[in-house]
Amino acid sequence: MSVLRKGVTDFLEKISTYEISEKNIKKAIREFELLLISNDVSLNVAKEISKKLTVKMLGKRAKRFSDLSKMIPLFAKPILIDIISPDKPVDLVEQLKNHRKVSAQTTTKRPLVFLFLGINGTGKTTTIAKMSYLLKKEGFQIILAASDTFRSGAQEQLKIHAERIGVKIITGKYGSDSAAVAYDAIAHAKAKYADAVLIDTSGRMAINKDLMQEMKKIHRVSNPDYTILVVDALAGNDATEQAKDFHKEIPLNGIILAKMDADARGGALISVTYATGGVPILFLGTGQEYKSLEPFHPKKYVDKLMM
Repeated sequence: MSVLRKGVTDFLEKISTYEISEKNIKKAIREFELLLISNDVSLNVAKEISKKLTVKMLGKRAKRFSDLSKMIPLFAKPILIDIISPDKPVDLVEQLKNHRKVSAQTTTKRPLVFLFLGINGTGKTTTIAKMSYLLKKEGFQIILAASDTFRSGAQEQLKIHAERIGVKIITGKYGSDSAAVAYDAIAHAKAKYADAVLIDTSGRMAINKDLMQEMKKIHRVSNPDYTILVVDALAGNDATEQAKDFHKEIPLNGIILAKMDADARGGALISVTYATGGVPILFLGTGQEYKSLEPFHPKKYVDKLMM
C-alpha cells in the first residue's frame, strides 16, 4: 500500500494550505475520493466514503480546526475503519483453541475444516502453506488435502510445502474426484485426532459454471467450517469483483489478500469487505517466507494509512 500511503501523505500536505470553508471542504473531499479511486478503491466504496465525510464534516463547526489536514483524518479514520471492519471479527487461532477444548470433552474429535478458493495465480497454494506454518507453530496438528487434481504439478507443489513445514498431506490421482481427496483427508484427520484440515482446490473463475459445480460438490462433501477466498492484491478492482462473484456462488467466511508486499496501490483491501457485505479479511500475505502471513487489524491499517 506504499503508493496509497504516499498519496494520502501528499494529499494532506496539499490541503493544509486550504483555508477552511464549506467550498474548500467539499473540494478536499472530492480530491480524497479521486485519490482512493486512482488507487483501486472501487467506485461505490469511494463514493460511500465521500458521502459520509461530507455529512460529518459539514455538520461540524469547522473553526475548531487549524487546517483541513487535521480535519480530514479525524473524520475519515472512523469511516474507513467501519468500511473495512467485518460484521463478526474472526480469530482463527482462537477458534482452533476453543475447538480443541470442546473436542477434549467428547469421545470423538472432528477437525476444523478450511476450504480455500481462488482463481489461478493468486498465490492460493502458497497461502495455504503459510497458514499451515502459522498453525503448526501454534501447536496444532494439521492435515493438508491436495484437492487440486486438475492443474499439472499442483499436488507436487503442495507436497514440497508439506515436507518443508512438517505436516501430513493427502493426495489423489490427477483427473480423479477432487471431493474424494477432501473426504479422505477429513477422515484421516478424524482418525489421527488432528486439529484442522486445509483443503487446496484448483483455480477457477466464479463465472465458469462447470468448475463452480465441482467446487460446490467439494464444499458439500467437506462441509467446511470456513470457506476462505484468496485474492491477489495486485489485481486491484478485479480482486473486489472476484470476491463478490465467489461469494454469490459459495458463501465465504473469510478473505486473504496475498502479495500485499508487492501491491502498488492497496485499494482492493478497502473494498472487498464492503463488497461482500461484511466478509472479514483474515490475513495479509506480506512476503515469500512462510512466516509472511499477518493477521489483519482494521484500526492498525487505517492508523498507518492516515498517519
